[in-house]
Amino acid sequence: VWVCVGVSSPKELTTDRVHAALERMFETLRSLGRTREHLKRLRSVYSPGDGAHQATYRPFIKQVLEEIFDPSRPECQDIEHASGGLTDLLKTGFSMFMKVNRPHPSDHSLLFLFMVGGVTASELRLIREVVSTHKPGTRVSI
Repeated sequence: VWVCVGVSSPKELTTDRVHAALERMFETLRSLGRTREHLKRLRSVYSPGDGAHQATYRPFIKQVLEEIFDPSRPECQDIEHASGGLTDLLKTGFSMFMKVNRPHPSDHSLLFLFMVGGVTASELRLIREVVSTHKPGTRVSI
């Protein structure tokens, strides 16, 4: 506790320091809560229920994978393609003047997933289930 507040002994612990540490902690939590505000489809993992339906929880990784592999969604709005070479940059520049399709993440046979903070066994199972349901044969590297 003392390290979080920034003191080396209990004698230095004051109400003002505790309040300041708590304010920093809650500001960090509020900023984490705002990280997905700019997204269109992948904004929340919770869908509130109404009078006829229960509230539902859809894990973020499941939403991302369904966004990538669902054939009814031709463009992934919340997933950006980073141009890698000169040819890609030229295509991106020409796309302002003409209709040029961006590459779709499901066009490739190998998908790299970067999971900040690690991955659990249940998330690995979920990834395997979603990929095998939507696009069997795709290799996933986490």
